[in-house]
Amino acid sequence: MNELNDKIKDFDFAAGELLLINKPYRWTSFDIVGKVRNAFKPLKLKVGHAGTLDPLATGLLIVCTGKMTKQIDSFQAEEKEYTGTMVLGATTPSYDMETEPDQTYDIVHLNEQYLKEACAQFIGEIQQYPPAHSAIKINGERLYEKARRGEDVELRLRTITITEFELTRIELPEVDFRVVCSKGTYIRSLVHDFGKAVNSGAYLSRLRRTRSGNFKIQDAWEVMELVSVIKGLKEAPPKPSPEGRAFEEDTISVFRETADPLLYEQLKDFSRSNRHYANEAENLLWQLLRNNSTGYKIRRQHAIDSYIADFVCLQKGLIIEVDGGHHHANKEADNERTEVLNQLGFKVIRFENSEVIQAPQKVYNIIATEIQSLPDRLKVLPTGEDLGGASL
Repeated sequence: MNELNDKIKDFDFAAGELLLINKPYRWTSFDIVGKVRNAFKPLKLKVGHAGTLDPLATGLLIVCTGKMTKQIDSFQAEEKEYTGTMVLGATTPSYDMETEPDQTYDIVHLNEQYLKEACAQFIGEIQQYPPAHSAIKINGERLYEKARRGEDVELRLRTITITEFELTRIELPEVDFRVVCSKGTYIRSLVHDFGKAVNSGAYLSRLRRTRSGNFKIQDAWEVMELVSVIKGLKEAPPKPSPEGRAFEEDTISVFRETADPLLYEQLKDFSRSNRHYANEAENLLWQLLRNNSTGYKIRRQHAIDSYIADFVCLQKGLIIEVDGGHHHANKEADNERTEVLNQLGFKVIRFENSEVIQAPQKVYNIIATEIQSLPDRLKVLPTGEDLGGASL
């Protein structure tokens, strides 16, 4: 991508540019748009994307600036190509790895010939139900919001077109595939329906968009590389460490002493919030915390220096973390973050996903007790500390 650094000098973002970006895992499409838009500050520029990718998907995202945003609809309408992996023998409510498997099925009858022959029935114009855990709006509310509350979701058939659908690797229970399809196709639903077609179950474990119309992933920018070039930096910043590992203590100390807005912007660029996708347990706990009766405000995904807390009660200096399975290999990093946060005057309490899902009210009661038992935090927050936190 270095050869494009010179070309960007000729870009006219206000007049309109089309940018190809490789969306990272767990970033939302909105995260990408926000990161690009912020790179233009203080210039206020219209920025939008042409075709949402799920947070758990990666790959090509078309972002338009300025007057080019008027052509977003035409870019969205173009044919798409994806590669991915499905897991046979089980299903999940979300049709992907956002939720845990809820049913299992036999796969002893599956073989390569049977699986490849089943692909043929999905070629052409077909009818498809979107996943219950999708961003489609009905009566002004996203379907996934209803689904996460356990409510019945009204699903409506959609007509889509599959041009190509092939299996590229079969190592049961995993199967790799490539699909070329029309706008509006849910690959999660395609995988779910494929599982039914082979008298088993299936869910999506990996997805990557490799092409949209004539635009290919090979020509895409890495998001932080593009942001750096837009900002006029000579070199791309270092990549963020796994799971938002806290910055070195001396960096935090410099920030707290100076409250330099430029330094804070740099810290935000690599904060965990940019890659953090709330799981089922966090969303469940938030339903209780947002209506809390403690008398103290609790914020969600809030910035504390370079660290993004899942939940925080600033007045009491209490940080609440909900740790999913991906934290098990990062206990050392968690301990380091906790130590730094303790030095900054915060107490950290952690709950496992299973604790929240099995007994959310019990977890809430523990949090409420902690809040009532802690004295008000007397330490003054430095200017700008709460910037970047999303009070959802």
